[in-house]
Amino acid sequence: MMETPQTKEFYDFGEFRLDVPNRLLRLGQETVDLNLKEFEVLFFLVENAGRVVTKDNLLDAIWKDLFIEEGTLTQNISRLRKKLEAASGSGSKIIETLPKRGYRFLPTVTAIETGNTLLIEEQIIQHIRIEETLTLSDAATFGHRDAAKEILALPNVTAPPRRAVTAWLLPALGLIALTAIGLVVYQNFIKKSDPKTIFAGRIMPFAGLSGREESPSFSPDGKQIAFVWNGGDEAGNFDVYVKLVGSGEPIRLTKNVEDDLNPAFSPDGSQIAFVRNFPTYSELFLIPALGGAERKVATLRSTRSSVSFAPDGKTLAVQDSDADNLQKSIYLIDIGTGDKKRLTSPPEYADDERPGFSPDGNKVVFTRSTGSVVQELFFIATGGGEPHQLTFDRAWIDGAVWMSDGEHIIFASMRGSNNQTKLWRIAATGGEPELIETGGKNLGSPAVAPDGGTIAFVEDTRDMNIWSIALDKTPARYAFRKFIASSRNDNSPQFSPDGKRIVFASDRTANYEIWIADADGSKARQLSDLKNSPTGSPRFSPDGRLVVFDAQVAGNADIFVVPADGGQIRRLTDADSFDFMPSWSSDGRSIYFASNRSGDGQIWKMPAAGGEAVQITMQGGRESYESPDGSEIYFSKAEGVTGLWRIPSGGGEEIAVPELAQAGYWRSWTVTRLGVYFVVRAASSPYRIAFYDFATRRVKDVATAEQPPVWVFPSLSVATDGKTVLYTQNDQNASSILLAKLGN
Repeated sequence: MMETPQTKEFYDFGEFRLDVPNRLLRLGQETVDLNLKEFEVLFFLVENAGRVVTKDNLLDAIWKDLFIEEGTLTQNISRLRKKLEAASGSGSKIIETLPKRGYRFLPTVTAIETGNTLLIEEQIIQHIRIEETLTLSDAATFGHRDAAKEILALPNVTAPPRRAVTAWLLPALGLIALTAIGLVVYQNFIKKSDPKTIFAGRIMPFAGLSGREESPSFSPDGKQIAFVWNGGDEAGNFDVYVKLVGSGEPIRLTKNVEDDLNPAFSPDGSQIAFVRNFPTYSELFLIPALGGAERKVATLRSTRSSVSFAPDGKTLAVQDSDADNLQKSIYLIDIGTGDKKRLTSPPEYADDERPGFSPDGNKVVFTRSTGSVVQELFFIATGGGEPHQLTFDRAWIDGAVWMSDGEHIIFASMRGSNNQTKLWRIAATGGEPELIETGGKNLGSPAVAPDGGTIAFVEDTRDMNIWSIALDKTPARYAFRKFIASSRNDNSPQFSPDGKRIVFASDRTANYEIWIADADGSKARQLSDLKNSPTGSPRFSPDGRLVVFDAQVAGNADIFVVPADGGQIRRLTDADSFDFMPSWSSDGRSIYFASNRSGDGQIWKMPAAGGEAVQITMQGGRESYESPDGSEIYFSKAEGVTGLWRIPSGGGEEIAVPELAQAGYWRSWTVTRLGVYFVVRAASSPYRIAFYDFATRRVKDVATAEQPPVWVFPSLSVATDGKTVLYTQNDQNASSILLAKLGN
């Protein structure tokens, strides 16, 4: 890997400015749309402007510790070149390709280190550049040992020339030098100190109910909170409740077999809006705050939509999608007529969610997702236009709400906190967020009382573990015991084909990584090490030598392969799409995976050695397993859709399997040599584990569990001999609404 210069904060070339701290490329006031890998490639080329950069240099710098095909680099360079040339509009070549050698960045680059360069424009005499280098003793006087002045000297990097300074300027320069030193100390020592922390006090539980309390919403007078509760039963449905702050019992407003979610008080306090969630859509309702008849406002194609009232009480902001574009966008709905107006248009492969009106009703804050754990915070004027981006963290966001002053937003985010969501406050004009310290972890769904001094939020507590079920010849006889467990989350188990090892996912090192253990659960060791890129869905190859898995890297999910004994990780996909849930063909030559690269979630197939992928399903598909003879693929549809389907492995008619219509838990099923194991959907315990026999086409129960399987992660695996089942459940699954007073 070639040596690179010390990183500065900004690099200017032509009309462009490369903003390193925020990972942005700007052209004047506009931002050029680059994904993270394109930015990293550009950054490396700019740092080495004028030099020949080989393909190996780039692969080592950008895809360190990962093996990728050379075509992945070529595609990134091609996309980057097109974006730069389209944005500049000059037609000038920016990135030169040197056959059999590599690439060269052609524009002249000026490197700028903010806080370390003082440029003085003196109209009377001339343009003067002052460079002040502090000795260690000088810097120590100001309490900062690293305050030093320099301009980067690179090939093709320009710097203003030094000028002779006449004696009559020396007194002035002495004053300027002191000013420069003060500026250096301020920018390097004071300005760049840790973000301000706001300490929350008087933290107390709101209702103290068992189970899951979620989605708090203050009434306009701040005396009540509307929320949802599952009645203390993990498998129970959520209903809308209202309770006084500080006293009284919760009053139940809804009672339905489907989940009622995300309540919001109307500005006059007379009504509460909420969504009723169905497997593939939701319905928007209003109900009197004192209880009474519900009124349906609209049907939404999006599930689990957040809801926000405009201050005039006439409009609701929700997330929804239209018939032509399955991406989630923010919509405004007229409460009287149910008419919808689309407010945002996210870029390809992104979704806009969690809208919230500002107190004056002129703006809506929302999150934009480019992956399941990659969100940024935006706001947009209610009259439309371009949204304004507030955060640049590429981190999971779990709710955002305006403060009553209309000048700040509180949001829950995983930014820089090792898989822990915390509360943050950011100015509506942008800038560095301030941490709201509550002493808690896994926080979300913030709400702010009208007085602005009280906040409500949800604290989530989960402990996900893998259990073993040893089956006997009769269904009534089996042993159920905790098998792989830690103080963090362990899930997604799968037996190796020979039954001697188990691969699984765990966040016991803060980031979700792939782990492998012996068949008895002992000797667990880490197989992947992608740090800030959560991994999951590990699957053994038919010969047991490789493990395929997905990982979220730079905002997208992609498919990777690693040797089961450990070694170099090889990347298989690198498209601007979400590629996840991989599985092997029965002969080990192909890999199936789910992807939204065609605009919606479908199943794709690609060579296990790498290469082009082809689309298999056309009517929706997620997790898939090939039949033992390789002739068919069994697959599930979208999240929440009950049942399993099958399709010829080369594509064709997609047919629902009647015997598997009761497979009601997403990702809680698996295909074995003899048939399909799955968990039957149930409203309460016991939860039946059933087996569909390929030979007889009959279904029988093989075991039961007292807790439901986990929802988002793979939860079921069966040994090749059919004698042992691995089952993932939440041994602790609770959430509580807490109240707190904000400090400074």
